[in-house]
Amino acid sequence: MQQTPEEISQEKLRYEKIAQNHKRHHWVPQFYLRFFATSPGGKRIYLYQSSSKPLHVGIADVAASKELYTFEENENGGKTRMMEGVFSEHENIAAGVLSEVIRKECLPERVEDRSHIAVFVSLLKVRGPSFAEWLRNMEIEHIKLFQQSIAENADLLRKEFEDAGIAFSSDEEFEETRKFMLNPEGYTVKMKGGEGYYFKQAMDLSKEFYNILMSKKSWHLLVAPDKRHFITSDNPVVIQEPEDCPPHLSGGILNGTVLLTISPRLCLAFRRIPLINQKIFLSREDVNNINKSVARAARRHLYSHIDSKDLMALCNELLVGNDSKVTIKRLVRYAPYYISTGIPQYGETDGLRLNSASMPLKKE
Repeated sequence: MQQTPEEISQEKLRYEKIAQNHKRHHWVPQFYLRFFATSPGGKRIYLYQSSSKPLHVGIADVAASKELYTFEENENGGKTRMMEGVFSEHENIAAGVLSEVIRKECLPERVEDRSHIAVFVSLLKVRGPSFAEWLRNMEIEHIKLFQQSIAENADLLRKEFEDAGIAFSSDEEFEETRKFMLNPEGYTVKMKGGEGYYFKQAMDLSKEFYNILMSKKSWHLLVAPDKRHFITSDNPVVIQEPEDCPPHLSGGILNGTVLLTISPRLCLAFRRIPLINQKIFLSREDVNNINKSVARAARRHLYSHIDSKDLMALCNELLVGNDSKVTIKRLVRYAPYYISTGIPQYGETDGLRLNSASMPLKKE
């Protein structure tokens, strides 16, 4: 049933009240990071970053930014923290559901509980700085691509400049400018502001992600062996590419295998083709592979409940902080444009690939 304007206003006030004392906004919720705390129910975690020893830090101090979800509400300079209130309210629900998954080591049967998990994963994928930077970079690449396409036609480009009131002193100057525009890899475009605009785009995409998780994915729980542990990061929802899907289609939410580690022992997996069992017990190599995907997708930090030289080496090798880079180009002349990220994603770990209910064709 559609809400009345008065009901919408009351709901907004309720969310504003929840967020009124929240000045520091966490894009990775604290309850989730506590699943990786150094002691059960603890408030500290090990933070790994490149070229540095791990730091034993407070969970309240990581994956957070001042007023991250505070936006301009009107032209008069009014501010709203409503989304921080929305996130906080849902996190309280998701925390209970995921705590039960971890305690029982079993996925929930109720559709309502699965829905709460799908909302949590979808929002976690898009609410952080990495996704906003990715959206911004996507727009920049499209701008450069548009400029390149215009520059390919000299007459059209000259008319565009004339319409904009830009005159050139000579044909040589015009050709130099055109040559510059024809090489989008040779220059950069910087865009400032627009935080609210990109955030709205992210929230709209989270609804699509939610629908994919709920209606087009098989849900599974992955279990790490003893003495091998999952990690997480400041950009924790990762994707692995299934072997039986074309490379240009396998890296997204729809066809890729979506993974979210939820404790040192457990990882959620959302797969296009079901696995033979709802719960899959992994090998040490499988856990290493998933941790590599987590490190590759991280923005700046990895998080763990242990101080480990192996994790330091993993961080130094794979955490390059290029997760939001976007490249749009043709593989060959006149072919469709191909969108790629700056960091290649890993293929599915063997523990998933070999347990697929529909095995891919074996490569010769």
